[in-house]
Parts: sequence; structure tokens; C-alpha cells
Amino acid sequence: MKFFVLLFVIFSVSSAIAEKKFVLSPFQANVQKCIDSKIDIKKIDSIKKLYEKISEFYTLSSFETLFREVSYSVKGEQKKLKFEDGTIQIFNVIDDDETFKLIFTEKFNEKRPDYLARHKIRSVEARMNQLLFRADIKTDFQKIKEVRAKQLELNLVWSESQIKSMNIDFVGDKKVLNCQQKDQTDICNCHL
Repeated sequence: MKFFVLLFVIFSVSSAIAEKKFVLSPFQANVQKCIDSKIDIKKIDSIKKLYEKISEFYTLSSFETLFREVSYSVKGEQKKLKFEDGTIQIFNVIDDDETFKLIFTEKFNEKRPDYLARHKIRSVEARMNQLLFRADIKTDFQKIKEVRAKQLELNLVWSESQIKSMNIDFVGDKKVLNCQQKDQTDICNCHL
């Protein structure tokens, strides 16, 4: 009889240890206040993982590049591409102190006579990708606005494939989740 009691105690203690309670980090606790309860918060420990979960859960309706600045080189020449207010500009970098000479400008949102041509690229993103084809990109900074299902709006700032800040506006629920990266630490605050 003592053997079975001892066996039961050992089994109970080992199962209690196995079922260790999950404690949310401050980052996860702030995120949980704003996001849908159906999203598993346990695996979200960074802004990038939060963005991936949001992308899975909310379908993308539209996105728009608001600003982009890329430093790159093509065939040994240093260049800079800048997109702002519907205009793409490309500059040659003259010397090491970064003196710029404008070599190309394209106002993207104006309707010219060749606008309807079949070969004409009609999106800013596609045009920038075409201009950066085969370029050796050194820095890439961009601001993007996304509209997603369930009245969700995201404003993202990307730099070197990292999300530096993300503002998620839950329009229908009147909540805003502000996330930013400070000194390699991701911080989010939910405003109800």
C-alpha cells in the first residue's frame, strides 16, 4: 500500500512540475490587452513575431509605401534612391562626404499619355524594385501603411529588414497598439 501512495505522490509532483504555469512578459502583457484573444500570445516575444501573427490572422487589403530611402551601388557607382510624396528620385553619391547629384526623377502618380501602355509599371513598389534590380543594397529605410481585415491599420517603419516601429490602429475597437524598438529591446503599449 505504501508503494502505491509513494508512486502516486511521485506522479503528482512530476505532473505539477510539467504543468508549470506560463507567465507573460511585460511585452506580452501589453500586447495581449489590444490583440484578439484568439491569437496565441505565448510565442510572441518581438515586434517582428507580432507582425507575423497579425499577418496570419488579418488578411491584407492594401498597402502603400509612404517613404523609402535606399543607399546602394551598381557597377561600382554609389547611388541613393529616395521616394516621397509620389516622386522617385535617384542621386549619384559624388564623394565620401555624401554630396548628391540628382540624375533621375519620376513623378509616379501623374497620368501621362503613355500611362495605359501595357508594359508600363503602374505601382510604385514595382517601379522601385525594377530600379533596384541587381543593386548591392547597403541601407534600406521605409515607411509603409497597411490596411487589413476587421478595420485594422498598420503603420510600419522598416530599417535593414528590422521593424523599428509599428503602430496598429484597431479602428472598430478604438484601440491603438504602439510598438517600437529601443536599444535592441522591443516595447509595446496598448492605448484603450
